[in-house]
Amino acid sequence: MPELHPKRPPQPLKIPRKPSVPKGIRWRSAEERREARRKIEAIRRKAERERLEGGTRIDVSVLRSPKVVMGALLTLLVLGGLIASALRKPVRETVRAPLEMMRARRSLETAAKAMTYYRVHTKGWPPQRLGLFALAKNYGTPGWKGPYINWAYKDPWGHPYVYRMPISPFEAPELFSCGPDGQPDTPDDIRMRPEDFTCPEGTWRRTPEPETEAETEERPDVSEGPAS
Repeated sequence: MPELHPKRPPQPLKIPRKPSVPKGIRWRSAEERREARRKIEAIRRKAERERLEGGTRIDVSVLRSPKVVMGALLTLLVLGGLIASALRKPVRETVRAPLEMMRARRSLETAAKAMTYYRVHTKGWPPQRLGLFALAKNYGTPGWKGPYINWAYKDPWGHPYVYRMPISPFEAPELFSCGPDGQPDTPDDIRMRPEDFTCPEGTWRRTPEPETEAETEERPDVSEGPAS
């Protein structure tokens, strides 16, 4: 009787193979992979740093630092104070200018009066080389009865007063302050006029003659009052 299920020939045993690895490539260990990642990160940081140094990008995160914000605020406050002081300065100068000009004129009037005393007593003007110093100290001038002045020889702006001795004895000297600009012979000079050189004992043009005894006797004595 024939067999219903004929026996099959035995099949060979199949053993699974490992995946093939391409030639020239090997598996890296965990340490090698970490080292590769570190190198890649270093390269990335270097490229970022070079880009920032080249000015291609502004790191706005620095502006958020408290130190940077405080420094900016202090700088703005200082600039604001400087601008405010610069705006107020012309106002102060405008107020001070008339006062300084008045002080300079009063000093010049005193010097002109003292110079007239000097001329009346010594019959001449102070030498050019001495200037106003001849009014404060006797340098051996005959007839000198000073000192005629006793104050500084600079105007309110810190510049020396200018004195120019006249060439002719029939002319008044030049006496003036250079003014705020400190330059002589400019529109802001404060000058004395010839009629400013006067004193109770005479003027720069002439000296009053002494009275004679006859004129003194003829003068009424007003100290006793009117006669009854």
